[in-house]
Amino acid sequence: MIGPVYAIAASLIWAFSPIYYRGFLAKFDILSFNLLRTSSSSLVLAAPALVFWSGAGLGYAVVSGAVTLACGDSLFLLSIRETGASIATPVVYTYVLMIQVLGFGLGQTIPYSNFGAAVLVVAGVYVLSRGGSGRHRARGITFAVSAAALWTVGQEFIQAATNAGGNTIPVTFTRNLAAAVALGAAFLLTRRYRNWPKGLGPKGYGVILFFILSDLVIGSLLFVYSISVIGVALTVILTSLSPLLTQILAKALGKESPSPMDYLGGVLIVSALVLAVAF
Repeated sequence: MIGPVYAIAASLIWAFSPIYYRGFLAKFDILSFNLLRTSSSSLVLAAPALVFWSGAGLGYAVVSGAVTLACGDSLFLLSIRETGASIATPVVYTYVLMIQVLGFGLGQTIPYSNFGAAVLVVAGVYVLSRGGSGRHRARGITFAVSAAALWTVGQEFIQAATNAGGNTIPVTFTRNLAAAVALGAAFLLTRRYRNWPKGLGPKGYGVILFFILSDLVIGSLLFVYSISVIGVALTVILTSLSPLLTQILAKALGKESPSPMDYLGGVLIVSALVLAVAF
């Protein structure tokens, strides 16, 4: 069955990208890098969006882009810079459970298994918080939890956009464009252009754009297509393996050195996500 391959491919892309983002953040400040991410993705998606253009649901897409990509992703990038991808990624993926908790608050029924998942998430975040010392780790985890909360809100607006009849490609384009406009305004007002890194050259930008477009364009489209083929539940389970893959790959590539406690925290959180979605 080829269906799960799309979700697994998205999971691998989203496992790799945060690892390399930390290196890019040594050159860029958070605002500038996130602006580069969203603006370049908007440019790539512009032509396909025009081909499949539909105005349905785009108002919700604008809100989602501002909340999720502009604000949430900026906090996620802050978390990566502070504590590394192998810690930030497992924590931010708790948004999968937060979405279901929010659904309960909106009157939806949630299964009893989610209470067990919530316990595992709390345990996982606690273990990660104890896996290292210093204010950087504490700040990084705080940023990741905050990003997860914003991703949760943003996902509700994505659902509202699709429920309103929005086409996937125009909605994805509009989300990126809305985030780019918001970040661009902040970029100009704060004069961050004066700190734009120099001397990267075509090769340097090529490497950066490869990971950005893999993340925001290819990964996102694979995720949406996977949902259409194998459904939301199995897609989310497979892509929720991404945090643990990030830890394994970060170690294998020599980019980071997660401790045994960090791996345990990652396993607890991934187990919670699978439990929350599968049952």
